[in-house]
Amino acid sequence: MSTSLGVSQLGAFPVVDIVVTILLWSVLSLYLAGDLYWTYEVIRYGLFYSSPTREYGARDAQVRILTIDNEAVVRNTVARLPDEFDEPYVIAEKPIDVPNCHVRVVPEEFESEATNKGRAIEWARQTISCDREFVFYLDEDSHVLEFEGFPDADIIQFNEFPRRTSSIITYLCEINRIGFQFEQTAFSRVKIPLYAWGGGLAIRKSVEDEITWDYPTVIEDTAFLWRAFTELDREVSFEYIPDRISNQAPPSIREMFSQRRRWIAGSRENNHILSLDRVLMYGIRDLSWSVTGIVPVFVIIGFLPGVSVFFADIYRVAALGLFAFMYIWILVGIYRYRPSLPFAIAVLVLAPVTTMLHSVGALWGLIDPPDTFDVTAKATEDSFDGDASR
Repeated sequence: MSTSLGVSQLGAFPVVDIVVTILLWSVLSLYLAGDLYWTYEVIRYGLFYSSPTREYGARDAQVRILTIDNEAVVRNTVARLPDEFDEPYVIAEKPIDVPNCHVRVVPEEFESEATNKGRAIEWARQTISCDREFVFYLDEDSHVLEFEGFPDADIIQFNEFPRRTSSIITYLCEINRIGFQFEQTAFSRVKIPLYAWGGGLAIRKSVEDEITWDYPTVIEDTAFLWRAFTELDREVSFEYIPDRISNQAPPSIREMFSQRRRWIAGSRENNHILSLDRVLMYGIRDLSWSVTGIVPVFVIIGFLPGVSVFFADIYRVAALGLFAFMYIWILVGIYRYRPSLPFAIAVLVLAPVTTMLHSVGALWGLIDPPDTFDVTAKATEDSFDGDASR
């Protein structure tokens, strides 16, 4: 049976071929839509990005480091904090001993609409005095590698720079993801930035007090960003800066799956904050991400003997093109991250595997959203500096 029939011959196909065709073209179309938006966004808004002028220094920000009770990891983070940040606070759920900072413990009786990390941030907002221009939020494992100052913006996103810990494969997946996140260079010019990373996020204190963190969500950083852009009755300014803040890659594949699951489920639960056009666009992107991992399989299926697909020749060309497109993200990730040669080769060779693994958690989150907030485990990392020490 021919595999390149036109519309006039569709009646010759049995039901199974019609089902296979719909499935293959649907997955391909979702992936194509996600790739096209990313390409449009980067070319129109991000390709000619330049770092904004810095108008504020470290003394204009109060550092707040969030943890539950991971004393060893937080000690390392505080020790690596540049000396010019003179007022670091650690916001913890349980008493811990961390030198050279103020440790504040969230009381059990504190009530808030926010939960988990958001609840801790909201408690800190309400109770810790701050006369600085910005509050600079770090996660428990966030190491500030570079700092050249803060631009004059309401929300400032630092450059995420994952470091290897106990799992090499998740580290390779993170290099893959960093390539995709090149789109952040466009966020200062788009209608509403797509997401935020709370491990390196500075927020103007006056904006934080207007929006607050008193909101139930598992993605408090992105939800805050969306709410700021949709709730304030004035224009909100956002800047991405290339100053690197290093964070741990997930210590295991399962932890990575859980992390991605929480990200995508949280964004879908909170997209009602956005306008309809943004909801549709984000929905297509989420679906595109969730099917990314099975695109290589669907490319192979399209070439198997006995598989009949409508417009098969076009399908095969498109499938191969999109399969090759993932190497654009890989190459961008290598360029941005500059890993050692063995890791760069490993990322290229294992690209289909890391792409698939990166999307499994997203697909899991769409099918079965989490009921609870699970903090991504952190590794004891004295012997896992990897490439992040550069």
